[in-house]
Amino acid sequence: MKKKILNKLNIKDNYISKVYFKSLNKFNNNTICFANQVDKKTLKKINRLKSGIIILSKKNSLIKKKILQIINPKPKKFFFKLLNDNVKKSNTNYKKTIFGKNTFIHKTVTFGSNCKIGYGTKILANVVIGDNVIIGRNCNIKSNSVIGQRGFGNFHVKNRIICITHIGGVKIGNDVEIGALNTIAGGTLDNTVIKSNNKFDDHVHIAHNCEIHENNEFTAGVILGGSIKIGKNNFFGLNSTIKNGIKIGNNNLIGTSSNVVKNISSDNLVYGNPAKTFKKN
Repeated sequence: MKKKILNKLNIKDNYISKVYFKSLNKFNNNTICFANQVDKKTLKKINRLKSGIIILSKKNSLIKKKILQIINPKPKKFFFKLLNDNVKKSNTNYKKTIFGKNTFIHKTVTFGSNCKIGYGTKILANVVIGDNVIIGRNCNIKSNSVIGQRGFGNFHVKNRIICITHIGGVKIGNDVEIGALNTIAGGTLDNTVIKSNNKFDDHVHIAHNCEIHENNEFTAGVILGGSIKIGKNNFFGLNSTIKNGIKIGNNNLIGTSSNVVKNISSDNLVYGNPAKTFKKN
């Protein structure tokens, strides 16, 4: 795959031993990513690396020469087209699921490749688990949930809508409860992450690339868009909706049917459409 990618980019340098697709947040040696813009913190991280490829809309003179810059007017579209063209959609290196002790797995559960299920976890009937899913200890997953299949992401080529290949998985911590008919999408490039002691009611949707820290409660019908970051100890009321890319702090109460379209700090009462934020008394 390395040779194919470098040829596509008209790169003849041989010092990149392998090429991995990563997000800008996970950009590291021997990886390729895209960026619409590069802030000072990210610039420092990039310039500490020994090798890598970054796709930008215009050349950045502050990035050191050891990082190869590919200039394209639409970096995101170019990156994901490259990903789709170079990552095999069918998994030819299937890896069996690893089960911890004292697990209960209903006979109708299906697993993708390279999954791990922790000690004491229970997975009930008709659950579907995709590739690269890690589930921790003492979790409970109710019937008909889907974890780790491709999320919703597309790009347009002329009059066609092309689905983006997802290579990330899902990582779930310990003591997590997942209700019936939940959907937790696998990450586009990095994992969708749910840390320990989160509780999900039935009919909850978690889109790709979300990162949820400990001790949150999600009641029925909650919808999280993609790439949302949530802190600790939050409560999400019935049918609340969180816009993609939103950041939420700690100790917030999100009211029933709230439509959250702006970032939320900590210790707030949030409700309405669009949602408004009020400090708790």
